[in-house]
Amino acid sequence: MTPSAIRATVRDYIRAHRIFKPGPVVVAVSGGADSTALLLILADLADELGLVIHVAHFDHRTRPKQSAEDADFVAKLANRIGAPIRVGRADKPTKTEEAARIARYDFLRRAANEIGATAIATGHTRDDQAETVLLHLTRGSGLAGLAGMRPLREGIARPLLAIGRADTVAVCRAARIRPRVDPTNRSLKFARNRVRREVIPKLAKINPRASEAIARFADAAAELQIEDDLDIATALARARDDDAVVIAALAPSVRSRALALAWREATGRVLGARHRKALEDLAATDHGSRSIDLPGGHAIREYGHVRIVGHRPVETSDPATPMELGQETIWNGWRLVFGGPESANGAQEARVPKKLLRKLVVRQRLDGDRMTTGGRRGKLQDLFTDAKIPASQRSRWPVIASEDGVWWVPGLTEPPKERGGTRLAVAAPAHFGNELWTTRVRQVASKADSVATRPRKGPPN
Repeated sequence: MTPSAIRATVRDYIRAHRIFKPGPVVVAVSGGADSTALLLILADLADELGLVIHVAHFDHRTRPKQSAEDADFVAKLANRIGAPIRVGRADKPTKTEEAARIARYDFLRRAANEIGATAIATGHTRDDQAETVLLHLTRGSGLAGLAGMRPLREGIARPLLAIGRADTVAVCRAARIRPRVDPTNRSLKFARNRVRREVIPKLAKINPRASEAIARFADAAAELQIEDDLDIATALARARDDDAVVIAALAPSVRSRALALAWREATGRVLGARHRKALEDLAATDHGSRSIDLPGGHAIREYGHVRIVGHRPVETSDPATPMELGQETIWNGWRLVFGGPESANGAQEARVPKKLLRKLVVRQRLDGDRMTTGGRRGKLQDLFTDAKIPASQRSRWPVIASEDGVWWVPGLTEPPKERGGTRLAVAAPAHFGNELWTTRVRQVASKADSVATRPRKGPPN
C-alpha cells in the first residue's frame, strides 16, 4: 500500500496538470526505486484515474549479467499488479547516455503506438528535475533549459515530479520490495552522477530542501518560457521561407533565440550558450556561404538564408490513401472514419460536401502545399511552425486534400462545416496525450493577434 501522503501528493499533481486521461498507459520500468514506485503508485490510482497499465522494460545491453535479472524483476512486478509487460532490447550495446535515451524512447513510443496508449509514464522525480536544471545551467542553457522537464510533453508523462527520491524509496519499502540497483548510477564519469552525488549534497548543507527550491524555480521558468516561446515562435514563423530562415526578417533582439528555436524544431536538441553563440555568429552576415556542425545537425547559410538540417532519422510515413465512404482508415496511427454513424472518441469532425465525396485522400504535407479553404490561408509550412509541431512529426501529420488542393489539416485548422455534408471524424493517436486538441493548437490561425495583445508576465530572456 502506497503511503497515503505520497499517494495524495501524486494524485493531486496529476489532476492539477491534467497529466492522464482514461485509457491505456505505458509505464516505463527499469527496476530501480523511482520506476518501481511509479508503477506501484499508478497501480494504486488506476481505478480512480481510469488507467489501464502496460509495463515496458528496455535492455540497453550495457550490463549483460544483470539484464536478465532486471527483466525478471520487472516481470514479477507486472505480474504482482496484474499488468501485461513488453520487453525491448537494443540492437547493440549503447555507448553514450544520449544513444541509450534515444533507443529507449524509440521502444517506448513503438509500444505506445501498438496499444494506443494515452501517454508514456516515466519515473522522473523532483530530484531528477533539480539535477536537470543544474546541468542545463552549467552548460549555459537559456530559459528553455532552466524550465527543466514538464509534467506532460509530447506524450511523455512525469507524475513523480511532485515527490523526491526519498519518497520513492519509502514507497518501495512500504510494499516490501527491494528495487534493483544499477552500479553505473554511482559512476562519477557521468555528469549527472557528479551533480547527484557531489553538487546536490553540498547545496543541501545551505538549504536542506534545495532540490524543492530548484524545482520551484523550474516551474517559474516554465511559465515565462511559455510566454517567450509564443513571441519567439511568431517571429520565427514570419521569418520562414519554406525550409529556410531569412536572417534580415529577424530583429537583432530575438535573432539568437529564434535560431535556437529553429534548431530545436529541426533536431530535437536544446543548444547550450556556446553553440547558440556559434549559430548567431553564422547569421551575423549575409555575405557568401558557410556551414557549421552543432549537436544534432548542421546549419547552412547561403547569403541571407539559414537552413538547418537535423541528423535525426527521417520519419517514414504511410502512403497517400483515398478516403472511402463508410470506411475507417488508420493512417500513421490516426483514425479517420468517413460517413460512420458516430465519431471516434475524442475526434474532431468535419462535413464533406457532395462534390468531394470521392476525391479526398489523406497524405503527408508536400513542399509548396497551401491552404485553399477555410479562414486560414497560406503555406502549410507556416501553419506547422505556428503550431510548434516538432519537425519529426510533420511527415506523419494527416493532410486531407483533393486534386484541387488542401481541404483540412486536422488539429491545426478549423474543421470545414458544410451544411448537410457527410461526417468525417479524425482522432489523433492516443499517445499524443491531452495536448493535441488544445485551444492554442486549434486556433493557431489567430495566435498572432492574441500574442500582440497579451500582457507579458516577465522580461525576455
